[in-house]
Amino acid sequence: MARKTKRMESTTEEQWLDCNENNIDLTDEFLDYCRSVDRSPKTIIGYKSDLHIIMIFFKDNLKDKNFTDITKRDVIKFQSWCINQGMSPSRIRRLRSSCSSISNYIENMLDSEFKDFRNIINKIPSPSLSNVREKTIMSEEQIEDLLETLIENKDYQRACFIAILAGSGMRKSEIIQCKVNWYVGNPVIYEGMYVSPEIRTKGKGVQGKKLKKYTICSIVDKYLELWMEKRKELNIESDNLFVIKRSEKWECIKESTVDSWMIGFTNITKIDNYCHMYRHYSATWLKRHSVSIDQIRDFMGHNDSSTSEIYVDIGKEENLSGMLSFMNKKVDELLNDDDVVEEIIEEITQ
Repeated sequence: MARKTKRMESTTEEQWLDCNENNIDLTDEFLDYCRSVDRSPKTIIGYKSDLHIIMIFFKDNLKDKNFTDITKRDVIKFQSWCINQGMSPSRIRRLRSSCSSISNYIENMLDSEFKDFRNIINKIPSPSLSNVREKTIMSEEQIEDLLETLIENKDYQRACFIAILAGSGMRKSEIIQCKVNWYVGNPVIYEGMYVSPEIRTKGKGVQGKKLKKYTICSIVDKYLELWMEKRKELNIESDNLFVIKRSEKWECIKESTVDSWMIGFTNITKIDNYCHMYRHYSATWLKRHSVSIDQIRDFMGHNDSSTSEIYVDIGKEENLSGMLSFMNKKVDELLNDDDVVEEIIEEITQ
């Protein structure tokens, strides 16, 4: 499941309604603006949650002053409060980003009303990033052990699910979109990969970024075949590849279903399982099989190769392995040359 980072407890409606009315109205106007410029629903939900925390902080710690009167001292005080709450640097940066976004809205959209307002958030340095939780890295052997356990339990759907995660690097929001016809019937196959139609992936706006998703055939075929046979036994006719039965009807799984499955995988492997770790696994698997970083970028759907490099979990020693193998090859070529060997023997015997 998605791993949890320590955060401030959720705010209550009572706390929110007790805030400065100007700050409540400003927040609501900003969220309406975000909808009008096609920000994604998840982005808007995130802004709402963050801004409730921020405005309640203003109420409790800054005498409920108007956000439009924010000062650099206020930013420092808020940042210090976040640290004292045990928030991670990444979480604090996200809250700062929400502060900055609503500040940009005030400066650019409400300039006639707040002529002297300027976005000052980035004037104050943000906390240095540091890891607050250990990243899970699973080996090919560990993935295979998990798959074997699921097959032994005749849990063919979840085995297929893991294989497709490992063979595609899809995000949680992407894999629940998988359709049967991507893989069965007359699928599009290119260079040993199943190719999906363009689907909604992570990106700005309600529609997100439209991308085709690639799944490595050799990783998934065995488990896909077992799951399709089981689907026939269960008389599942849904177009959705991964399903759950609700009210006697097979329906597409949701992200909450994936989270529940990840708890089960964690219990089996005794290793913290979450969807994004399989995204790392896919990129690393490709790198180990000599795929270039630019090809990994296109496979993963990244905009830049530098992002893809973050997903490759290979140590320096492994990465340098075989780097000078060309020198050994050159020595072998020389030793296979009879004239060179005779010269070496002459040198030794003289």
